Amino acid sequence: MTAAKPFFLLFVFVALMSLAGCGKPSESAQSPAAPRPKTLRIGWVPNDEDVERRVRFTSLTNYLSQRLNIKVELVETGTYSTAIEAMRAGKLDVCTLGPFAYLIAHEKIGAQALIAPGTPAGAVNTYRSIFVVPKDSPLRSMDDVKARSRSLTLAWVDPASASGHLVPRAYLESIGINPETDFKNTLFTLSHLASAMTTKAGKVDLAVITENTRRDLIAKGRLAEEDLRVLWTSAPIATSVTAVRGDLSDAFREELRAAYLSFRTEAPESWKAFARLFPDPTTIWVAARDSDYDELRALARGVKNMDLLAK
Repeated sequence: MTAAKPFFLLFVFVALMSLAGCGKPSESAQSPAAPRPKTLRIGWVPNDEDVERRVRFTSLTNYLSQRLNIKVELVETGTYSTAIEAMRAGKLDVCTLGPFAYLIAHEKIGAQALIAPGTPAGAVNTYRSIFVVPKDSPLRSMDDVKARSRSLTLAWVDPASASGHLVPRAYLESIGINPETDFKNTLFTLSHLASAMTTKAGKVDLAVITENTRRDLIAKGRLAEEDLRVLWTSAPIATSVTAVRGDLSDAFREELRAAYLSFRTEAPESWKAFARLFPDPTTIWVAARDSDYDELRALARGVKNMDLLAK
């Protein structure tokens, strides 16, 4: 876990902003479109809860390699900022990013939305962020949190996470709580799973995770229904998006988008295995556009001390 000590957020965000030279488009975003790549590098994030995750991504990369007639490599990524830096440096071509991380990548390095989990009607899926406390916590409402904040430790997930930082942070500000000064301590766990289990163990007083994380852990028997009490639930948030480097040509980006979208119909058995990664079994991939994330972009620009997006 990473403690969010005074000025930690400023340090993190200045580091992210440096990817693009103080908010200006990066050289890679300004340069002419790159030729069709000889090797396509796709980022993937390991998950201790899904030991077959790499196998599922390998089935996707095998399909894309055949469909596009190019070599495709899997590249293991860690935090969102690591993935964004790898894309900026040309070491990663495609990666699934949380919605806020995508906005940062789009603004700072010109990343473009490709596909996202969605509905058969073509709409991008949504999910929700929640504040949770241990089952024996005396906190019963967010009013209690506000009243007792100076004695509480809060766990965020990732600085560039929408559900694990941006959206709940905006809510705290809306009720008059400054996360940097009004809590006893704040920290980043760097995963929703870690935040959930840390809260269950009583090591923090309050945490943000996704509603899906809590539901999934209960289904798997890792949590009992009462282990984490929910104090607040966000409005729907546009889901994670698979994005590409901004310097790839429009023609190749559309060819790649078409390949992703055809995976379900042209390799149905592989898709069936891959789709187990989605909480909703009816989920399919749909074309994603930058405008799908405009509402979140507006929210990000209104949050204090998070000057990550150009005005």
